[in-house]
Amino acid sequence: MNISFFNGKFLPHNKICISPEDRGFLFADGVYEVVRWYNGFFFDIEGHHARLRRSLRELKIKWGEEDSFPVIAEKLVKMNHLDDKPALVYFQVTRGAAPRSHTFPSPPVNPTIFAFARPFTPESSGKENGISVMLRKELRWGRCDIKSIALLPNTLCFTEAAEQGYGECIFVKDGFITEGSHSNIFFVIDGVLRTHPESESILSGITRKHTINAAMKCGIRVEERAVHEKELLQVSESFITNTSAEITPVIAFGSIPAGNGKPGPLTGQIHKKFREIVESYARR
Repeated sequence: MNISFFNGKFLPHNKICISPEDRGFLFADGVYEVVRWYNGFFFDIEGHHARLRRSLRELKIKWGEEDSFPVIAEKLVKMNHLDDKPALVYFQVTRGAAPRSHTFPSPPVNPTIFAFARPFTPESSGKENGISVMLRKELRWGRCDIKSIALLPNTLCFTEAAEQGYGECIFVKDGFITEGSHSNIFFVIDGVLRTHPESESILSGITRKHTINAAMKCGIRVEERAVHEKELLQVSESFITNTSAEITPVIAFGSIPAGNGKPGPLTGQIHKKFREIVESYARR
């Protein structure tokens, strides 16, 4: 029996009922986090926790017990017997249930808290030789730095990409490449690792942060500077990063190959160093 967390209680997953007036259901008025369990430890749960707190603050959602996030996550892993398995913990907070209105409930209502744990196969499994990605004009809202549950543009574009055989959909805003539907993206140009700077146009990825750290530890120059579509022909290597896949090589942008169309040496070096960073959390 799968056990999930709902509004302060651990319950059988199929016994959880959410109000039809919940603002997450009516307005996608909420935030979420996904943290990865590596067969015995969480990877940078502190970073995920900090990002959750920031997302709540940006949307003005108040949850008085937000510091319980790490404890709830670990209990879900234990209660679902996932201690020695790769797993993901999904955590969602909405503004709560109230009569439908475009204004926030006044007085405020209690937020709705929902979380679950499940085993998973890393998204990068079988993709060691790289993926091709699809480029699409940016059509998401202007606050991509908030980990909002309003993901319809992301799912539409990723579904289109998957149906056409691509491994990810990458957004382009005013000619510059921002990020993927559920990943950040990096490029190697003239030996320099480049990625879009933190801003309202991208999510500040936890894996992104550690990838930059890994590259610097390898002695690779890193520039947080956006890459223009016109520069794609100069790219010698590329890869995407996210929690569920770590680092996945990108070998083509539509019909444009990334370098020689194979995963590059710097990508391999960075991924190896990234894995060392991951394993360091097992010893904490």
